[in-house]
Amino acid sequence: MRRLGFCAALALGLLVRLHPAAAQADVALVLAVDVSGSVNDERFQLQRDGIAGALDSDALAAVVSAGTYQTIEIAVVEWAEDQRVVVPWTVIHNRGDLAGLAMRLRRAPRSWVHTMTDPAGGIAAADTLFQSVPLTPGRKVIDVSGDGKQNIGEIPTRESRNAAVAHGVTVNGLPITSGNEPDVDAWYRANVVGGSDAFLVVANGFDAFAEAFRQKLTREVAGRVAGSRLALLR
Repeated sequence: MRRLGFCAALALGLLVRLHPAAAQADVALVLAVDVSGSVNDERFQLQRDGIAGALDSDALAAVVSAGTYQTIEIAVVEWAEDQRVVVPWTVIHNRGDLAGLAMRLRRAPRSWVHTMTDPAGGIAAADTLFQSVPLTPGRKVIDVSGDGKQNIGEIPTRESRNAAVAHGVTVNGLPITSGNEPDVDAWYRANVVGGSDAFLVVANGFDAFAEAFRQKLTREVAGRVAGSRLALLR
């Protein structure tokens, strides 16, 4: 029995050396998306289409293939007063995997329509997902997008962010400056963004979300950040 166990471990070790992507990923990324009351049906569709379009792209596939392990992992969480995993961890190796993920997201129904906004809960839910990530990631990243400040929740967003950072997670922000909170970018900078090479990308309204998200997603997967500066794309 011991010999069988040793042989199995040896075989696994050989598999990892020959095919490192089978055991590791360049990045594990959770997309944490605001679906609170300020995100009406039209805005929700712009947001959902923008995310799916960025995933289903040749540009992102090229970035994935340029990585050390040529593998990434992505999950999608929607949050408002509560949180729901819309797409569980999905391992991505190639363009076909990205297209499949985008299709799953496009077909997924909206989680709910709640009024209140709790990005702290969204960050906490995303952070918890890393406990069940399929492959060992070189980096762990949470991508938080939304158009409002926290107005409900058990803990402040800054505390939730700090807890994730303490677990080795980078939290990036994509605030959408529209509606009743045009200064939400400053709030995201102070309360959401944190961790190694964390950065911020601003979408000037929901019409600008798709392009801002595309740039942000590519940068997150590539892992190329100009020092520790925050990037503001307007």
